[in-house]
Amino acid sequence: MTYISFPFLGHSYPLGSYDTEEKAARAYDVAALKFWGTTTKLNFPVTEYEKELDDVRNMSRDACVTYIRRRSSCFSRGTSVYRGVTKRRKDGRWQARIGLVCGSRDIYLGTFTSEEEAAEAYDIAAVKLRGRSAITNFDISNYVDISLDGNE
Repeated sequence: MTYISFPFLGHSYPLGSYDTEEKAARAYDVAALKFWGTTTKLNFPVTEYEKELDDVRNMSRDACVTYIRRRSSCFSRGTSVYRGVTKRRKDGRWQARIGLVCGSRDIYLGTFTSEEEAAEAYDIAAVKLRGRSAITNFDISNYVDISLDGNE
Protein backbone atom coordinates (compact mmCIF):
# COMPACT_ATOMS: atom_id res chain seq x y z
CA MET A 1 0.00 0.00 0.00
CA THR A 2 1.37 3.42 -0.95
CA TYR A 3 0.14 6.51 0.91
CA ILE A 4 0.67 9.87 -0.76
CA SER A 5 0.12 13.48 0.10
CA PHE A 6 0.44 16.53 -2.09
CA PRO A 7 2.42 19.57 -0.87
CA PHE A 8 1.16 23.01 -1.88
CA LEU A 9 2.01 26.39 -0.34
CA GLY A 10 3.15 24.90 2.96
CA HIS A 11 0.09 22.67 3.34
CA SER A 12 -0.02 18.93 2.79
CA TYR A 13 -3.12 17.51 1.10
CA PRO A 14 -3.56 13.77 1.80
CA LEU A 15 -4.55 12.00 -1.41
CA GLY A 16 -5.16 8.53 0.03
CA SER A 17 -3.61 5.09 -0.15
CA TYR A 18 -3.13 3.10 -3.32
CA ASP A 19 -2.42 -0.57 -3.89
CA THR A 20 0.12 0.13 -6.66
CA GLU A 21 2.75 2.78 -7.17
CA GLU A 22 1.32 3.53 -10.62
CA LYS A 23 -2.11 4.38 -9.17
CA ALA A 24 -0.45 6.61 -6.56
CA ALA A 25 1.61 8.36 -9.26
CA ARG A 26 -1.50 8.94 -11.37
CA ALA A 27 -3.37 10.42 -8.38
CA TYR A 28 -0.43 12.73 -7.76
CA ASP A 29 -0.41 13.77 -11.42
CA VAL A 30 -4.10 14.75 -11.33
CA ALA A 31 -3.45 16.92 -8.26
CA ALA A 32 -0.38 18.48 -9.92
CA LEU A 33 -2.41 19.29 -13.02
CA LYS A 34 -5.13 20.98 -10.95
CA PHE A 35 -2.78 22.90 -8.67
CA TRP A 36 0.02 23.81 -11.12
CA GLY A 37 -1.41 23.43 -14.63
CA THR A 38 -0.56 21.39 -17.70
CA THR A 39 3.04 22.56 -17.92
CA THR A 40 4.05 20.88 -14.64
CA LYS A 41 6.28 17.79 -14.59
CA LEU A 42 4.21 14.58 -14.49
CA ASN A 43 4.82 10.87 -14.10
CA PHE A 44 2.83 10.09 -17.27
CA PRO A 45 1.95 12.11 -20.41
CA VAL A 46 -0.69 14.80 -19.90
CA THR A 47 -2.69 13.28 -22.78
CA GLU A 48 -3.55 10.34 -20.50
CA TYR A 49 -5.52 12.66 -18.19
CA GLU A 50 -8.12 14.17 -20.54
CA LYS A 51 -11.09 12.69 -18.65
CA GLU A 52 -9.70 13.66 -15.24
CA LEU A 53 -8.95 17.20 -16.45
CA ASP A 54 -12.56 17.53 -17.64
CA ASP A 55 -13.79 16.22 -14.28
CA VAL A 56 -11.73 18.62 -12.14
CA ARG A 57 -11.75 21.69 -14.40
CA ASN A 58 -14.47 23.57 -12.48
CA MET A 59 -13.74 22.12 -9.05
CA SER A 60 -12.08 24.00 -6.22
CA ARG A 61 -8.74 22.63 -5.06
CA ASP A 62 -10.36 21.06 -2.00
CA ALA A 63 -13.06 19.43 -4.13
CA CYS A 64 -10.34 18.09 -6.43
CA VAL A 65 -8.52 16.53 -3.47
CA THR A 66 -11.80 14.90 -2.39
CA TYR A 67 -12.34 13.63 -5.96
CA ILE A 68 -8.86 12.05 -5.94
CA ARG A 69 -9.25 10.56 -2.44
CA ARG A 70 -12.56 8.95 -3.39
CA ARG A 71 -10.71 6.97 -6.04
CA SER A 72 -8.05 5.72 -3.61
CA SER A 73 -7.90 2.13 -2.42
CA CYS A 74 -8.62 2.86 1.22
CA PHE A 75 -11.01 5.79 1.27
CA SER A 76 -14.05 5.00 3.35
CA ARG A 77 -16.82 5.07 0.76
CA GLY A 78 -18.63 1.80 1.09
CA THR A 79 -18.79 -0.30 -2.02
CA SER A 80 -19.33 2.42 -4.61
CA VAL A 81 -16.88 4.69 -6.35
CA TYR A 82 -19.65 7.29 -6.61
CA ARG A 83 -20.41 10.04 -4.13
CA GLY A 84 -23.63 9.45 -2.18
CA VAL A 85 -24.07 5.83 -3.31
CA THR A 86 -23.93 2.61 -1.27
CA LYS A 87 -24.91 -0.98 -1.93
CA ARG A 88 -27.53 -2.52 0.32
CA ARG A 89 -26.48 -5.84 1.78
CA LYS A 90 -29.95 -7.35 2.06
CA ASP A 91 -30.88 -7.19 -1.63
CA GLY A 92 -27.85 -5.92 -3.53
CA ARG A 93 -29.62 -2.82 -4.82
CA TRP A 94 -27.91 0.56 -4.87
CA GLN A 95 -29.20 3.39 -2.72
CA ALA A 96 -28.53 7.10 -2.95
CA ARG A 97 -28.42 9.63 -0.12
CA ILE A 98 -27.31 13.23 0.10
CA GLY A 99 -26.30 15.12 3.21
CA LEU A 100 -27.95 18.38 4.12
CA VAL A 101 -25.77 21.48 4.06
CA CYS A 102 -27.08 22.89 7.34
CA GLY A 103 -28.42 19.72 8.89
CA SER A 104 -27.05 16.60 10.42
CA ARG A 105 -29.22 14.01 8.68
CA ASP A 106 -29.13 12.61 5.16
CA ILE A 107 -31.89 12.83 2.61
CA TYR A 108 -32.76 9.36 1.31
CA LEU A 109 -33.12 9.46 -2.48
CA GLY A 110 -34.20 5.89 -3.16
CA THR A 111 -32.92 2.52 -4.32
CA PHE A 112 -31.82 1.73 -7.86
CA THR A 113 -30.94 -1.26 -9.99
CA SER A 114 -27.60 0.16 -11.09
CA GLU A 115 -24.85 2.06 -9.34
CA GLU A 116 -24.89 4.69 -12.11
CA GLU A 117 -28.63 5.35 -11.68
CA ALA A 118 -28.09 5.96 -7.97
CA ALA A 119 -25.15 8.27 -8.76
CA GLU A 120 -27.32 10.23 -11.18
CA ALA A 121 -30.05 10.59 -8.54
CA TYR A 122 -27.42 11.97 -6.17
CA ASP A 123 -26.20 14.40 -8.84
CA ILE A 124 -29.71 15.71 -9.54
CA ALA A 125 -30.32 16.28 -5.83
CA ALA A 126 -26.91 17.95 -5.45
CA VAL A 127 -27.64 20.36 -8.30
CA LYS A 128 -31.09 21.17 -6.90
CA LEU A 129 -29.68 21.78 -3.40
CA ARG A 130 -26.34 23.41 -4.21
CA GLY A 131 -26.69 24.86 -7.70
CA ARG A 132 -23.46 25.67 -9.54
CA SER A 133 -21.31 24.74 -6.54
CA ALA A 134 -22.56 21.14 -6.53
CA ILE A 135 -19.93 18.42 -6.72
CA THR A 136 -21.37 15.75 -8.97
CA ASN A 137 -20.35 12.27 -9.99
CA PHE A 138 -20.83 13.05 -13.68
CA ASP A 139 -20.31 16.25 -15.62
CA ILE A 140 -22.66 18.95 -14.32
CA SER A 141 -23.59 19.84 -17.91
CA ASN A 142 -25.52 16.54 -18.02
CA TYR A 143 -28.14 18.26 -15.88
CA VAL A 144 -28.99 21.28 -18.06
CA ASP A 145 -32.73 20.73 -17.49
CA ILE A 146 -32.22 21.43 -13.80
CA SER A 147 -31.69 25.01 -12.75
CA LEU A 148 -28.06 25.53 -11.79
CA ASP A 149 -29.16 28.14 -9.29
CA GLY A 150 -30.76 25.48 -7.10
CA ASN A 151 -34.35 26.23 -8.18
CA GLU A 152 -36.46 24.47 -10.78
